Amino acid sequence: MVHDKLKFQTYLAISIIVAATIHVLFGVYFAFLGIYLIVALNVFDVIIYIITFFINKAGKIRAASFILVLKIVLFSLIATFLMGTNVNAQWFIMIAALPAALYLDFTKVQKAVIVASMPILINVQMAFPLFFTPLFDMSDNTFLRLIFANVIVIGSIFAVALNAIISHRISDMQKKQIDDYHHISNIDPLTELKNRRYANQFFEKLIAGEYDMPCLFCMIDIDNFKHVNDQYGHNTGDIVLKTVAEVLLNCTRQTDLVCRWGGEEFLLCLPKCDTVNGRNVLEKIRQAVQDKIIPTDAGDIKVTITGGATALSDVTTIEATLETCDKNLYEGKRGGKNRMVL
Repeated sequence: MVHDKLKFQTYLAISIIVAATIHVLFGVYFAFLGIYLIVALNVFDVIIYIITFFINKAGKIRAASFILVLKIVLFSLIATFLMGTNVNAQWFIMIAALPAALYLDFTKVQKAVIVASMPILINVQMAFPLFFTPLFDMSDNTFLRLIFANVIVIGSIFAVALNAIISHRISDMQKKQIDDYHHISNIDPLTELKNRRYANQFFEKLIAGEYDMPCLFCMIDIDNFKHVNDQYGHNTGDIVLKTVAEVLLNCTRQTDLVCRWGGEEFLLCLPKCDTVNGRNVLEKIRQAVQDKIIPTDAGDIKVTITGGATALSDVTTIEATLETCDKNLYEGKRGGKNRMVL
């Protein structure tokens, strides 16, 4: 809805500016011809467009839309009344109909009424010569007829082209919003690792065969993390979490899943990795965390991690694999911590 409002408001602003510019040029042309009544009408039109521009800028899009359509229709009626049908002013109705049908902020019923009334108005204008003689006979003014005809054609092309440009821009904005939403919904804001929601998507792809088997799973827990929070404060705890997350990313591949499972727990999923190769990777991670000096406001500290791992094979389920990881993690904690149990 916000994007639609931006689309309507932008379209109206540009349309109003273009329309006002055209009427300035008309005013100059009719001043050259010495027809000052029509000059005055064009000056009045420009004033109305300026007012409409600020109404649109204030966010009153529907009111600005209505004024814009009404102004074009009135210009068409008055110009036809003053100069006759030969100057093609009656066809300006089409410039009002196209935006009303496609872009402006009207309801479907309002759009239908506006568009349905346009052929009636055009036919009424075409019948004008049967009842009166135009005040200013412009039937021999080829230049004006060509100008009006070209304004109608260019105005229609302008409306379609502008809609395409704005629609493309809005599509890009919506795509970016969707990408941003997916990023926010799949990323842990503190560590910037993938979260459990993303992990579930990873599991679905794993089951669907998008990753090579076996896949090594490892549940990792920061040792004595509660003590870190209690002794140094939660800000230091956050620094520890981010540091461990950084080590995990540095020691794994881009195709691996590194996920903050919750609290101080992390989950690793390493496709195309068996327990033999996985043991080396996990030991490398454990050693890297152990050796990492973490600078904090409370001074430099070190932490260790404990992990429980097992390989997901074609004959085991993810749920069973995670349960085995938890059991191995518990065994590692009970066995003295700072170790990887496979």
